[in-house]
Amino acid sequence: VLIWVFLNNIKKFYLDEYIAIAKEKHGYNMEQALGMLFWHKHNIEKSLADLPNFTPFPDEWTVEDKVLFEQAFSFHGKTFHRIQQMLPDKSIASLVKFYYSWKKTRTKTSVMDRHARKQKREREESEDETEEAIVNNPSDIENDSKKESKKEGIANESTTQVKKETPTTQGKHRAKRKPPKGMYLSQEDVEAISANSTAASTVLRQLDMELVSIKRQIQNIKQINSALKEKLEGGIEQYRLPEVNQKFNARWTTEEQLLAVQGILTESLHCF
Repeated sequence: VLIWVFLNNIKKFYLDEYIAIAKEKHGYNMEQALGMLFWHKHNIEKSLADLPNFTPFPDEWTVEDKVLFEQAFSFHGKTFHRIQQMLPDKSIASLVKFYYSWKKTRTKTSVMDRHARKQKREREESEDETEEAIVNNPSDIENDSKKESKKEGIANESTTQVKKETPTTQGKHRAKRKPPKGMYLSQEDVEAISANSTAASTVLRQLDMELVSIKRQIQNIKQINSALKEKLEGGIEQYRLPEVNQKFNARWTTEEQLLAVQGILTESLHCF
């Protein structure tokens, strides 16, 4: 497995420009373009000259498959086994892999996303209007409840029940005005984005550049972890001391006998 490692001698601007040219003019994706750059030892000029000589491997995901995936994802979310029912020729692993690559490229909302959000917004607004009508006109509900309570003899219980339900609907109405989960808004950020017509695009461009930089750092960390993992898999055999295989012999040589006699005499003299 090849892992892209960003080199210091290549500026980020030239690298992004190279990837954009490879994608727009020759149909290469990011991995294929970086593979060509790796093949030419990170020489951008040679890689650009060699791009027309090869045909990139076709994508197994057609335009129809991508549209079906977006529709299924809007219905089922990350429930991939349900998405697979709409794309039976794709495996779960292929769906998950495409989801993460598709997630990176969603820098702009599509027409389908805007249409779905518009319908959802209209549906929530209609629900809010009905709740506001209930809150603003509680007298009609109280009159109906009193009429029913007169027949059953429990007028007081029905009116108190209506009054208890009113604050809950108001709280529910206020809760819908909060941002979605995971989104945090501050007044300074909103003012900075709405300062002029190009402020929003400038901020988003800076965030995209930060995201690309973080992804490169992640790739660098993966490369370092891969190298450390290879060292761990090598084990400690190269650092192990060699074992000395000595064979013990019960017979005494002449030199060993003389050394033993000399040692006994020396020790006996020390004792006396």
